[in-house]
Amino acid sequence: MVGHEKTDGWPQLKVTEHYVPNKDMRDRCGKYAAFGSAPMACAEFDLGAGTCDIWYSADFPPAATMIEHEREHCQGYDHAGATTMKDALRAFQTSQANHPKL
Repeated sequence: MVGHEKTDGWPQLKVTEHYVPNKDMRDRCGKYAAFGSAPMACAEFDLGAGTCDIWYSADFPPAATMIEHEREHCQGYDHAGATTMKDALRAFQTSQANHPKL
C-alpha cells in the first residue's frame, strides 16, 4: 500500500504512462517486486530529468486503484513503512550539492 504521507520536498514530475506488452512490463518492473511475486505495474522516476514513467501491462489493463497507486509514487508517496522515496530524494539532493551545475 502507498502511505498517506508525501515525502517532504518531492518535486513535481512530468508523468508519462506506458501500456506495453505484459512481458515488457514484467521485464522492466520485476526488479521492484518482492521475491517470488509478479509485478502488476511500476513507476520509475528520474529526479534529475524531472520525469516519472509508469509502466502497465497492455495485455492485462490495470484497475483504477492500481493506476492511482502508481501515480501517487510519482507524487512522492511511498509504501506504508518504507523510506524508498525519501532515500532517493536525499541521495539526489546530496549528489546535486556535491556536483553543482555551472
